[in-house]
Amino acid sequence: MSDIEIRPVTAEEWPDYLRAEHIPFGIQISDEEMKVQSQRYGAWNTLAAFEDGRIVATAGDWDMRLTLPGFTEVHAPGVTAVGVLPTHRRRGLLTALMRRQLDEYRGRGEAVATLLAAESVIYGRFGYGWATAHMAAEIDTAHARFVGRLEPGAGLELIDKNEAAKVLPQIFDETRRNQVGEVSRPGGWWTEFLRDPEWARDGDSELFHVVCRDGAAAGYASYRIKQHWDGALASSTARVIHLVATDAPTRARLWRYCLDVDLMARVSFENLPLDDPMRWMLRDPRRLRATIVADWLWVRPVDVARALEARRYRVAGRLVLEVVDAFLPENEGRYELDAGPDGAHCRRTNAAPDLRLSVAELGSAYLGGVSLASLAAAGRVEECTAGALGRADLMFGSDIPPWCSTDF
Repeated sequence: MSDIEIRPVTAEEWPDYLRAEHIPFGIQISDEEMKVQSQRYGAWNTLAAFEDGRIVATAGDWDMRLTLPGFTEVHAPGVTAVGVLPTHRRRGLLTALMRRQLDEYRGRGEAVATLLAAESVIYGRFGYGWATAHMAAEIDTAHARFVGRLEPGAGLELIDKNEAAKVLPQIFDETRRNQVGEVSRPGGWWTEFLRDPEWARDGDSELFHVVCRDGAAAGYASYRIKQHWDGALASSTARVIHLVATDAPTRARLWRYCLDVDLMARVSFENLPLDDPMRWMLRDPRRLRATIVADWLWVRPVDVARALEARRYRVAGRLVLEVVDAFLPENEGRYELDAGPDGAHCRRTNAAPDLRLSVAELGSAYLGGVSLASLAAAGRVEECTAGALGRADLMFGSDIPPWCSTDF
């Protein structure tokens, strides 16, 4: 490691950074695609490990905000573009990048960081905790009837990508401010999503974007069509990539639209909340088959006190948490949290702890979607004061289950 230099990349080094980022995922960027990607320098913050002037490992982060319980927000860099060349595995490069990144976050005054994990075994050792889950699901359209009828009145409109660039970010931002666990999407994220390159389609159609409006309520769905004919019978699939709405009735109408697209034998949904209410609207709910249930957003408290003060709590209470943070020892210690629905105060203390847990478990519980009692049952949290787990879960729980729909 003594001959390894870690630093941000320059504009001239950006193409090499992109190539090095993609190789660990088995992707070679074509010359034609690189002409487009080379214009994206500055879309996110970069770090790279250099050996003899050559990039051998990468990391980066998006400039994002995270919606917290109580509908407060915190700036939360979204870690991305993490990879190590196959020739340089097991040399401590990932650990060095993660430590350098966290040092920079603390220097910038960040309270938390987030990421999506390519493998769930990787990031716990760096203090990230699994905080939200997602479900991919599919349903045959022949069995997709609702129990009741939807109220008429909402308008539906298909829009092209130019109009989508104006409309979709506004609708999403309004939605994400009221969805605990959702992150903001920077301009560079939207540019790449709406560009919709052919390599991102898996052989399916270009994206269709449908917008639903009913007074002040709004939502949209972005989907692709996987064409298939079984002889003379249409048997295509609508793949719903994103479906977001500012209220439940609008979300229901967008579901209904997707389920009613002509010539579709089935509809698949890439990312749904585990408790999506649409299952309860189906006449035959078992027909909605989960194809994936897995982790999604991981959260890392970078500054424990500031992170705990940033959110609101379901009930008022006081807890002393002993936080273990081997990877970022300056974060470690006992913290007294005095919090409730109107705000929180957190400070270091020498008082006896109510709970003892690692910073990763604190990250898992941070958004209110993972109970501390469950973590304790798994041997990941220690209750030091009788009854503290119950009090903590009452405080940390979220009335809005956390969910993140953003892939970064």
